[in-house]
Amino acid sequence: MSIKNIALSVSGGSMSSSIAKYAIYLAKLLNAKLYVLYVIDQKSLNDLLKLRIFVEVEAVEYERDLKSQGESLLSRVKKLAEEKNVNCESILLRGVIHEEVIKKVKEINADLLVMGELKEVFSRRETFYNDAERIFRDSSCPVVVVKNHEHVEKIYKEL
Repeated sequence: MSIKNIALSVSGGSMSSSIAKYAIYLAKLLNAKLYVLYVIDQKSLNDLLKLRIFVEVEAVEYERDLKSQGESLLSRVKKLAEEKNVNCESILLRGVIHEEVIKKVKEINADLLVMGELKEVFSRRETFYNDAERIFRDSSCPVVVVKNHEHVEKIYKEL
């Protein structure tokens, strides 16, 4: 069975560019389609409202900022993919991050999910609430965790 669809979950962290480049590298190497996923964290927005940290107007503005950040990130990754002639589709989602990523991975029949390194977990409670950890554990397909960002930059440039 060949790898036809690769999902990439991005969040805008400092290593997002390197993770995206590795996903692009894999997609090019395997002649696969790349789906780039960004989720607007609706649960956190709702929690901030419930806890009265935000009033409605602030929550709407914050959501608009998150949407803009997501669209910008998706656009940058799509541009990087296009520069390497990789078929890429950007998908902006809203909801609970790990649930939306897992659902979309199944929906697109992803053969592989690419994501960044997991943060060190200090308690079981952290494991339960960490979106990346939950995506990693609940994924319906194999997961590639990107490390060694210097190596990624080198192989991406060689494409």
